[in-house]
Amino acid sequence: MVQWEWDFTSREKKWMILSGGLALALIVCLVFIWQQDENPNESASPLTPYQPVEADAPDSPDTAEEKNPWVMIDVKGAVKKPGIYRLDPESRVHDAILKAGGARSDADLDQVNLAERLTDGKVVYIPKKGETQQGMAWMNPSADGTGGKININSATAEELQQLNGVGAKKAQAIVSYREENGPFQSIEEISNVPGIGEKTLEQFREQITL
Repeated sequence: MVQWEWDFTSREKKWMILSGGLALALIVCLVFIWQQDENPNESASPLTPYQPVEADAPDSPDTAEEKNPWVMIDVKGAVKKPGIYRLDPESRVHDAILKAGGARSDADLDQVNLAERLTDGKVVYIPKKGETQQGMAWMNPSADGTGGKININSATAEELQQLNGVGAKKAQAIVSYREENGPFQSIEEISNVPGIGEKTLEQFREQITL
């Protein structure tokens, strides 16, 4: 029997070992790729379903009103700082007087209901001592049946200041016009008074009478 003997040089042995290692690595790669092809869902991450983002709805008028509650009040008469003020809707006449710097020393607070709740867009008129006009004119109808309206043919300058948009200068202008031209013949005629136009008239039209 012939016996084969294989004699390898050192260089050939190294080449054989390297070739065997490469072949083994190739086999491992092929096996791994084959497994991936067999189970594609296991390696892929699940997709998150799309959910549309809802935009915030704009505030409704009612909501906006709730966020900014206030009333605008025109404070006139015997107060230290007459003017238009913004107050909480739960405020009372007493709060409006304090906002206007407090009552003057000549104010007649006995005629005013200090606990009366305020109403947006109204006038708080504080009378002086000796005046007979009620402090809350729009809430205290007069006895003559005019429903609390001011007679522009007989009202004094101080009484005219209770009208919306009418201060001391405009009130005096009304009195001066009346003295020079006689009693007003119509409500619209008051717009002829210097400083009082149609826009100003519309502010207090419902507050006056002849």
